[in-house]
Amino acid sequence: MTHRLLLVIGILIPNAPLGHGQTPAAQPQFEVASIKAANPAAPRPGRLGAVPVVTSPGRLSARNAKLTELVRGAYALEDYQVSGGPAWIDSARFDVEAKSTDNANRDRLLLMLRTSLAARFKLAVHRETRELAIYALVVAKSGPKFHRLEADEAPCWPGCAGAPAKTDHLRQRDLPSLATFLTRLGSDKPVIDKTGLTGYFNLELDMSKIMEAAQSGGGPPSNESIFDAAVSAIEDELGLKLTPTKAPVEILIIDHAEKPSGN
Repeated sequence: MTHRLLLVIGILIPNAPLGHGQTPAAQPQFEVASIKAANPAAPRPGRLGAVPVVTSPGRLSARNAKLTELVRGAYALEDYQVSGGPAWIDSARFDVEAKSTDNANRDRLLLMLRTSLAARFKLAVHRETRELAIYALVVAKSGPKFHRLEADEAPCWPGCAGAPAKTDHLRQRDLPSLATFLTRLGSDKPVIDKTGLTGYFNLELDMSKIMEAAQSGGGPPSNESIFDAAVSAIEDELGLKLTPTKAPVEILIIDHAEKPSGN
């Protein structure tokens, strides 16, 4: 059963808990929202490493999602950027269905999801900056092997009209997105863009070659072998490389969370 949400969340301030036990400030809310316990054995939609929070104008849903994943989605973070909380947040699963009063865009829907998480889970979080071991995505000595997109290409690439379909190719248009892909691919450390190159580019990797290289040792490829093959490919095909280092990274800490009662 769905119901109108009346509880609101406090404004996020660095290094200060928010949500549970705090005087709330007005925040955007869904018109109706349902958060129900899910069957952990049920199939989970989505692609590699993606947060299972799906939006369309005015609507948001998630299937069989852990609370950590809902938090990651609500704050647009990666797995390594969320820490803390009780043990059950990585085991209990939930289905979410919600809609707004208008055709709210994704950014506004995610703000509404924060409100719902505070209301239903008594969620309280704060931000910290921690020094983490990372891989820095940098330009190799050979220099970049890709070009900046023209103004008429940038808005539509990689799906510009008339472009040939390459289903076996990974195509990104900015360096942070490529770093996120490499992190999700199976890296043992976060990959963070340190190239200093901003804007949109024709970043393309031949995934069929990467998978072939990952299987060169025989047997099915492992996450580690796929990642290693991708690291080689970005240097050969893009003129980029990964350098292990340490860097300050902003982390969202879960200070408090409670399992929700019935919807």
